[in-house]
Amino acid sequence: MSRPEQTTRLRLHERQYGFTLLEILVALAILAIALSAIIKAASSQSLNTIHLREKTFAHWLAMNQITELQLTAQWPAKGKQEGEEELGPYTWHWVRSITDTPDERVRQVEIAIYHDKAEEHSVTRLISFLAQPM
Repeated sequence: MSRPEQTTRLRLHERQYGFTLLEILVALAILAIALSAIIKAASSQSLNTIHLREKTFAHWLAMNQITELQLTAQWPAKGKQEGEEELGPYTWHWVRSITDTPDERVRQVEIAIYHDKAEEHSVTRLISFLAQPM
């Protein structure tokens, strides 16, 4: 074997295999971006879950108010009523407005559910119509 061939073989065996510092830094940057996107998505999902839970309880409370009015044999008086009620882990404030409609035998009922009295934006609103009992 000639000298140049031996030198070439030695150089091939001497070469080290692995990643450079730049390649490692690029991989870490990509990993950091991906992990931050995953964390943001997970936190957004948890906030949406809490909001949907509150909205569901508030809607159930509004439906309960409408059902109570439907089950009473009395024709509900026009005007506003307010109250508080517990449902689930929350105490809700509700406002019920009863108004006339063009048909004198039907009244419109609007129920707004709030977290508390001081709040100006409702968690949910439900509008229904009640017919005069026979």
